Order: sequence, then structure tokens, then C-alpha cells
Amino acid sequence: MAASMLKESGLPSPLLHRTPTSAPQSALNPVHLAFSCQTSPHHLDCCKLYCRSGAIRQLEAKKRSRCKCSKTSLLTNEATTVELPCLPFNPSEVFTPSASKTLHLYEARFLALLDEVLGKYNNLFAHIIVERVVGHSLGLGQEINSFAATYGCLAQVESVRQLEVGALVTIRGIGRVSIVEITQVEPFLKGKASPFQDDIPEDIKGISSMTKKLKQILADVQQLQIKLKGSNFCTDAGHELLEFEGHHLSMLCQTSSSDSLQTPLEKALQWAEKGDQDSSLKLFVPRREERISFAALQPVAGASARELHKLLQERLLAMESTDTLQRLKNVSLFAEESRASIAAKVAIQSLQL
Repeated sequence: MAASMLKESGLPSPLLHRTPTSAPQSALNPVHLAFSCQTSPHHLDCCKLYCRSGAIRQLEAKKRSRCKCSKTSLLTNEATTVELPCLPFNPSEVFTPSASKTLHLYEARFLALLDEVLGKYNNLFAHIIVERVVGHSLGLGQEINSFAATYGCLAQVESVRQLEVGALVTIRGIGRVSIVEITQVEPFLKGKASPFQDDIPEDIKGISSMTKKLKQILADVQQLQIKLKGSNFCTDAGHELLEFEGHHLSMLCQTSSSDSLQTPLEKALQWAEKGDQDSSLKLFVPRREERISFAALQPVAGASARELHKLLQERLLAMESTDTLQRLKNVSLFAEESRASIAAKVAIQSLQL
């Protein structure tokens, strides 16, 4: 999956303080886009495109203030790259196909992004992870901050609820995307995205068998979650504050009487089975087996901090992989661990009654 690198001088961002524990895997095939801003962050003076192979090509960009973009075309079956607004998150909030979550947007630039997503982009945007990477020298002992935009997922807005301050926005992950170019910095990020999916499978029978096995394990997990009385499917991780140049984003877990018994796993599996019926998204929606492999990676009731950390690692691994069968095997092992853990909690609960 391609990745874009952003370099800005003099623009600290609390969200981007994390140093990656490891470099992106080769499957990501990162492309690094760097920009340096002088006098004003609203002006893009120069940019360079760096490829992992070492090839470098210079790009000249006209100085511009706030972008005045024309209405973008909707995704079509012929499209291979499309420009989308990009919403940045830290690595602990990697978003996967079939998953859903609710965002509280209340900072001006992200409310502007929401307006444009709803009005011009058919409710679509790119959910991207932004990480700090090793800085690059400008010469004369000067360095600039360096950030990489990775793990992109095409997200679709499913509902919006206005609040006194901002809005609660529920989104669904559609499919992985590669961010190949950053086209706008202010008032919010935009980039060109292309579909990123698994390789065409060779072992069809093996994939079918592993998918059936995984679904049975997940059915057990679902039943055990329901048995775990008093379970709150909104884990503590669901209330983690997300920062971007201040306290601008927070991810909230939203429940209501209508879906209080429907777990994130069940909702993800329902979407994975049917996919998205919008023909304009055809190239961006993964195959059924790939969707199910991602749907398995949802938080479960009563998960501990260690289990949530394991879930995060599995999601990162899954986002990098292009082998459907291998991912199905990996997530099956993860699901078996979840099943055993919840079964133990249910057993302890029954002894305490």
C-alpha cells in the first residue's frame, strides 16, 4: 500500500508524536511526499516525491492560498485514482474495512471537511494513519519534522447527529486505499487515493474452507459475548481522545436501545457478507472472503488492555497483507484466543452467581 510522507516545519501536532516501532513492511510500498512551507502554511512552495527504490523526481507546485476545488466526480468503475478529503489519526486508531465507529468532530477545519464530504464527495473520505518518521536534513544542520500517512481506508459516513458543539459522525470502513499524492494541505488534507486489495487468490478451496472455519469460531465468540452479562461493548479504548493540533477529534463509542445487543463483531460481519451495493464503489470494495477476514478484527466484550493491544497489532498486520488465505489463518488464531478468553470470563461469572 502506498504511503505519503508529510514534512512541515514549525507546525507541531500532538497527534503525530509517536515514533513507529518498526518501518512499514514491503507490502506497503511507501511513496513519500514531502512539502516545506514558508511564511504561511496556506502556501505550498515546493514538494518532492521520494520512492523507496531511491528514485527521486522533483515536482513544482504553484503557490496557492486556501484551495478552491471544483466539485469532484463520484467514484466510477473506470476510476483508478480519486481525490478525497483525508482525516488523520494516530496509529492506535487504525481503521479497517467492515469496521464502524463514531467520531465527535468539533474543530472548525474538520467540520468544514464534513460539510465537503457530505456535499461533494458522496459521503466518502480517506481515513489515514499519520506517524512520525526519521527527520530529513535541509542542510546546514537544519531538519524538518517528517510524517508518513499510512494504512488508508475508504470510509463512508452512515449518519450524522448535530450536537451543541460539533457533530457525532458514524462511519463505515469500505476498503483499503493507497494515498499516492497529497493535493491539499489547508484548510484540511486532501489526497489522491487508489484501491488496495489482496492479490487474486490461487487456493480457492483453501480460502473457502478457512472462511467457513472462521465464521464458526466467530459465531461462538458472538454467543459468548451475549452470555457475558452486563457487558459493555464500548471498551475503554472506544473513549480514547484523538488529538490533531490540539483536542480536535475524539472517537466515541455510541450505543442505543436499538443496538445495545448488537456487538461490533456482529455488525461488521453483516456488512462483510453483503458488501456495499453502490456500483460506484465496485473497485474499492474487497472480495467477500477478504471482507470477512477484516470483520473478525473487532473489539469483544470485556477485553483487557493486553487483548486490545493484541487486536491493534493484528489489525496493522492485516492492513499490510495482500494474501487472503494467510490473513484468514492469522485472524482464525486470534479469534480462537478471543473465544477462549471470553469462555473463561463466562465460566467465572457463572461461579459468582
